[in-house]
Amino acid sequence: MGIYTIHENEVSAVSLPGRKHKMIIGPENFGGSTKMCFGVAEFPANQHAPAHVHEEQEEILYVLEGRGEMYFNNTPERIEKGTCIFVPPRVIHSINNTSNEVLKLAYVFSPPVKQGSYDKKT
Repeated sequence: MGIYTIHENEVSAVSLPGRKHKMIIGPENFGGSTKMCFGVAEFPANQHAPAHVHEEQEEILYVLEGRGEMYFNNTPERIEKGTCIFVPPRVIHSINNTSNEVLKLAYVFSPPVKQGSYDKKT
């Protein structure tokens, strides 16, 4: 681990319903960022992460590997490697990995959020 750099392999994953998260940078993580947080999430093959909502946070996601569907207010949109996604506050959303491979996403929240604090709030 450097002063300003960290590799994702240096961060332990947290298991959440239908996915595993690695919050890499944030208020309680490396860097101590106070205005945003960053991490990666992996969704196992053919798994669905339940719908949830962020009351205050904007979220940006970028598909690193795999493919599936992102649901916004119960309406699906196809996502695949290279897709960039913006989720405004108070929009109900979920992710469905429709493939036999891992779906891996990078994400940014602003303001920061605690992992899993938003689950089951739809």
